[in-house]
Amino acid sequence: MGVEHRWSSRKEINLDVNLYYPPVGMINGKTRNVSLEGMYVDIEGVRIPPQARLEICFIADIRGKPVEHRLPAYVVHGKDGGIGLMLQHVGYREFDALRYMLNAA
Repeated sequence: MGVEHRWSSRKEINLDVNLYYPPVGMINGKTRNVSLEGMYVDIEGVRIPPQARLEICFIADIRGKPVEHRLPAYVVHGKDGGIGLMLQHVGYREFDALRYMLNAA
């Protein structure tokens, strides 16, 4: 088993997300766990290869208002009907949304 390099711990969070993967289009998923660096997303009936680049879209309530966030990511691994994603170039707004989700969980 390989060593994973994470700066923050993962939390069990079930959140509906949409994955935009150009060869397939929009894929509905649900997070299993989330950290500030990535997440594991359950997807049904779709295979996305490792190293594939995609965009994660989710809605987070920020101070009582729903805000849409889009995060570029790539696939680290796929197993058990889901994919492990590593986030890329997360801006301050998205970082705050992730931090808010993690603190609320």
